[in-house]
Amino acid sequence: MGTVEIDTGFPTAAEYNLLRTAVGWGRYDEAVIERFLPNSPFCVCARTAGSIVAMARLVGDGGLVFSIQDVIVLPEYQGRGIGRRLMDEVMSYLRDHAYHNTVVALMAAAGREAFYASYGFTARPTPEFGAGMTLFWEQE
Repeated sequence: MGTVEIDTGFPTAAEYNLLRTAVGWGRYDEAVIERFLPNSPFCVCARTAGSIVAMARLVGDGGLVFSIQDVIVLPEYQGRGIGRRLMDEVMSYLRDHAYHNTVVALMAAAGREAFYASYGFTARPTPEFGAGMTLFWEQE
């Protein structure tokens, strides 16, 4: 495992599916990825020897609401601080582009809540906020 380089930009559709399937999240049709992934206002990738090993991105309207998505590190690269480096880049982008009261949301994978809490995120539900909800759309 060589030096890990961090760069802004998007993974290819194949790289995106590689990362997703490596952590058990399932694949998307590559044409769908190619059409919609570039709509994200920010994306950062980690690579070693030119091969992708991790990524993180923001989705949203660019000012009122952002959602942190796809913070993915290949299992064999986890525990090396790569996720933290990616999140540091995401938070830097937010410092430069978010406004007072901008909402920044995320869905933490089970067991990763403490990682995101270290960045100031609050686990839900709270007395003030509901549990939050998720729907994974099923095509009929």
